[in-house]
Amino acid sequence: RGVQEYIPFPTSTIYAKMKALRFPQKKRYGGTAMWAYSEVKLYMDIGEEAYHQHLLKQKELEKVKVS
Repeated sequence: RGVQEYIPFPTSTIYAKMKALRFPQKKRYGGTAMWAYSEVKLYMDIGEEAYHQHLLKQKELEKVKVS
């Protein structure tokens, strides 16, 4: 169950939001994938739209680093 203890969305909704950059991405730790609590907490604290803007900025910064 994991993240659904904090965010009451169905699994399909969570994955759709992840794909649309509107929810924290899972992180891989060894063979296990999970959400970072700090990212889920940030999502809860600032809301979906602000978190979406946060992820878009991160993605843009990653593009700049690669270029």
